[in-house]
Amino acid sequence: MSVSRLYPNTKENKVRVLGDSCLKEITAKIDQFLTSKYEVSSWIKPGAKTNELVSSLENDFIVLGKSDVIILNGGANDVSSMRSQTISAVRNMACFAQKYNNTNIIIVNIPHRHDLDRTSEINTEIRAFNRLILKVAKAYNHSGH
Repeated sequence: MSVSRLYPNTKENKVRVLGDSCLKEITAKIDQFLTSKYEVSSWIKPGAKTNELVSSLENDFIVLGKSDVIILNGGANDVSSMRSQTISAVRNMACFAQKYNNTNIIIVNIPHRHDLDRTSEINTEIRAFNRLILKVAKAYNHSGH
């Protein structure tokens, strides 16, 4: 008899955290605040670019349902002084949201780089990325907010 038959998964909902090192501690914090009905797991890839993040774990995401959640944080390793990389990262995240519209997706902004001046090129691109991601999120928000 398999272990899964002896100990069936009693978790009703799944939370999947997908991101770069910005989210490395978040899984334990999320699990701490959710009820036992949620199974929380993560795939954290330090240094990953957005295309690598959104193309991972396809088999796991495709089976998620309307009561499950994917938390996605990407773009920090894509943002540079080149606007084309920022736009490409946003495009990757928009395609991800469209592909997995079978579940709830939370997209996390890129944090401001505090080691750089607020007006630096990188922080300017981070603000541009976050504005574009907000537009993408609004496009996929069915509640109209």
